[in-house]
Amino acid sequence: MAAFLSMLMLVVIWLAIIAGVIAFLLLGVGLIGSLNGGTMRVPGMEAYVEGVKPGHFVAGLASLAVFAPGIIYVCLQLRRILSTLATGDPFVPQNGPRLMRIAIAIGLVELTRYLTVILLNAFIDLGTEQPLRLSINLAAWAAVVALFVLAQVFREGSRLREEEKMTI
Repeated sequence: MAAFLSMLMLVVIWLAIIAGVIAFLLLGVGLIGSLNGGTMRVPGMEAYVEGVKPGHFVAGLASLAVFAPGIIYVCLQLRRILSTLATGDPFVPQNGPRLMRIAIAIGLVELTRYLTVILLNAFIDLGTEQPLRLSINLAAWAAVVALFVLAQVFREGSRLREEEKMTI
């Protein structure tokens, strides 16, 4: 099962990379088109953007810049943890810090999201009366707390395993 999940993490990583690149290109083309009066022409391609303010594309690019690296980093750390599980020894000393890094990464993504919303509302004209809503994701913060607890459990488990190896 761990090997399957590790392969699944690899698929998620590549999907996040591919989707991120495609979204970046589409949002970039849309931004250039909206800044250029609604039209963008390059050899062999024309893009028309009507009724969408450049601020929407900036907000999309900012969201992409916040979430894509976070997803990829968390999946890489999970893949490393799953590789130790696949070998039959998940309570290795490296897994505690890996879980801690996942918790920190999720927390940083959330904090960066808050900062991005505040900066977008302050400096970017989204073309609407309503600003972007700043919402607190309690599930993400619960995951951060749970991962900190699991990191301590894994540290203690690996410490107890090392102690057991030293006893006769």
